[in-house]
Amino acid sequence: MMKNRFVSFFCFLASVSLFAQKDSIVNYLEEVSVVADKNIKHNSLGLKIIALSDSVILKNRESFTSLLRFNALIYMRENGAGGVSTARFRGTGSSNTAVVWNGININSINDGLTGFNSMSVSLVDHIDVRSGGGSLKYGSGAIGGTIHLNTDLKFQNHLTNQFISSVGSYNTFQNLYKFSYGSDSFAFKCGISTNQSENDYPWLGTSFKNENGAYKNVNYNLNAAYRINRYTKSSLYLTSYDGTRNFSGELPNPASANDTYKNSNRRALFLFEYKKHQFSHTSKLAYLFQEYRYYADKSHASFDYGKSKTFLFNYDFKFKFSSYSKLEAFTEYTSILGGTNEIAEKQRRQVSQAVIFSHKNNSFSYNLKLRKDFNSDYQIPFVAAFGFEIPLSNQFSARINSSSNYRVPSYNDLYWPGQGNLDLQPEKSKQIDLGLVFEKENMSIALDYFSIQTSEKIVWIPGGDPQKPALWVPVNFASVKNKGIEVSAVYKKDFTTGILQLNANYSQISARDLRTNSFLIFTPKHISNLNIGWTAKKWTVFYQYLYNGKVFTSEDNLDILSLPSYHVSNVGVDFTIAKSSKTQLKIGVKINNIYDESYATSPRRPMPNRNFNTIINYKF
Repeated sequence: MMKNRFVSFFCFLASVSLFAQKDSIVNYLEEVSVVADKNIKHNSLGLKIIALSDSVILKNRESFTSLLRFNALIYMRENGAGGVSTARFRGTGSSNTAVVWNGININSINDGLTGFNSMSVSLVDHIDVRSGGGSLKYGSGAIGGTIHLNTDLKFQNHLTNQFISSVGSYNTFQNLYKFSYGSDSFAFKCGISTNQSENDYPWLGTSFKNENGAYKNVNYNLNAAYRINRYTKSSLYLTSYDGTRNFSGELPNPASANDTYKNSNRRALFLFEYKKHQFSHTSKLAYLFQEYRYYADKSHASFDYGKSKTFLFNYDFKFKFSSYSKLEAFTEYTSILGGTNEIAEKQRRQVSQAVIFSHKNNSFSYNLKLRKDFNSDYQIPFVAAFGFEIPLSNQFSARINSSSNYRVPSYNDLYWPGQGNLDLQPEKSKQIDLGLVFEKENMSIALDYFSIQTSEKIVWIPGGDPQKPALWVPVNFASVKNKGIEVSAVYKKDFTTGILQLNANYSQISARDLRTNSFLIFTPKHISNLNIGWTAKKWTVFYQYLYNGKVFTSEDNLDILSLPSYHVSNVGVDFTIAKSSKTQLKIGVKINNIYDESYATSPRRPMPNRNFNTIINYKF
């Protein structure tokens, strides 16, 4: 059924492209791009951003988890390949990472998380990974960092099709089709992707394989923008995701697993922009729907479920005092309805008001941000942020960012029957980032220091409620201190024989519970990754490397229960078969874990052995 839908959709869009007219008129208006969250860099003054382009996404096509693991300084905890996957920035918890779709925070209201193996990013135009606090702009959970998924619509005469098909080990199949059309006043983009795998890889060092690990998903999106006149634009973003994923077993008896998980996401965003002279007005109206069903026995019809609906309205006003100074103010109203089969549907309302003042000249740049939220369930702390950047010389610049941030309790924290705690307060954090950047010709190197102090941290502990001594209950219990350094380097050089590109990242993190002085669980002290690519004529070869330090899995930091450090390397090669002004055809092969390293990111769930992936990429 999935294949039939894919083929039908592909044929429909291909037929549409046959009737589209070639560009025949000269642009009479300037080329303009519509991006729903266009101010990421402006709103991140003093913070580090890693931009992941289309080509980087293609080199890490296995999963969103793999993409982040090999290109950003994030610990990705994964219950076996394809299993539940969460991100941990700078030693913070998985609920302290906010995922932002076209400017909208899409973390689940039920558990406060985003599962990265329950998402498809192949249809996303570009991904930005931003380290540091972002609660002022993106709300709850943006303490460790934010991950931005953005769509780019261009008012430019063009018509393009792209088809990608990939086959890999363990009966893994991925297909993608994208269609994009643009004119002086209209932009349109849509696509569909499918991904499925038996995912039954052998577990190195054992006689077992990854039982019950199969998954499949399909993702659609449709985006359009219309330029009414030179001052006014409107745009619409729609996306739909449906996935089914079995939960693989764990040692010592992986064959006992028989559960499965199905989830669906629907998102819609309408954007209206008016900009004239020094004034700018932007209105956003969004609807988000999330639903999951968990089957403890996939052969039975009974299941647990959870779902939520989010309605959001945002009005953003900007006034430009001069070419140097700007004032921005936004008001946001959010209404959330959510519940599970264990939690009766609850409604949460929130009104947010923020003010941002920015100043930029040739000597330095800074911004000051203030935000206050009014929530129907509890008091949310006032938050503020200050960012500053200054060039020190032609090659060196310095940056600083200081912010306060928060994370609201999830519905599970508040309302889980018999264990939820209605007295919970939001987590609070204060942090500072200091950075030094060196840039020269084809090279840039950034050194960053960060410190995060978190209080009122929500922790599930046994006996947290004296009235329920035998139960695990969430309480505002812990105070945590995270600090560390990060180093990032980029080098690109054109030689007469080809192009060399290198990206390297390293972090050292100390994350401790201030009550016990023990290291936080699932927080490696050291993470590093390296990407090297060489392009010569029709050939591109690349190498990827990841080092992940030892991880404690118990709060008393027992070595016997820790996950050992590991090194993983991948290699790949792409060959351009044909290339012209209208078409491009490439094929590629990638080998993952080339040294057959035995490793795990969660206890008792080994990761894949050496495996391969092939790809065909056709643009026309």
